[in-house]
Amino acid sequence: MLTKGDKILIATVLLLAFAIFTGFQIYGFTGGKTYAVIEINGKEYQKITLGKDGPKMQLKVPGVIGDVVLEIDRDRVRVVSSDCPDKDCIRQGWVSRPGQTLVCLPNRVVVKIENRESTSDLDGVSF
Repeated sequence: MLTKGDKILIATVLLLAFAIFTGFQIYGFTGGKTYAVIEINGKEYQKITLGKDGPKMQLKVPGVIGDVVLEIDRDRVRVVSSDCPDKDCIRQGWVSRPGQTLVCLPNRVVVKIENRESTSDLDGVSF
């Protein structure tokens, strides 16, 4: 049987875990400048600095089977249109945090969100 103290302890631990999880979701895990790295067929095409003072534009990227139009809105990126058959890349929506990616597989276009600290190829596992 749970006592009143047990219930208070469980509620406190759950609230603390929720607060920590929410903090990481809002503020992210890393700091520094954020970039959108656009790759075509595995080769870097363009690197765009994101942030509060970042650009607000549309960019036409030539893919393997057609063009991919990206919308950059200061600190986030999405695919607006693509010549691919399924349009899955458009349904991916906005990405803004380091580690997130947009992929248009038929066009071989990948947009990675990276920051200054995450551009290294080494991580804790490969070291």
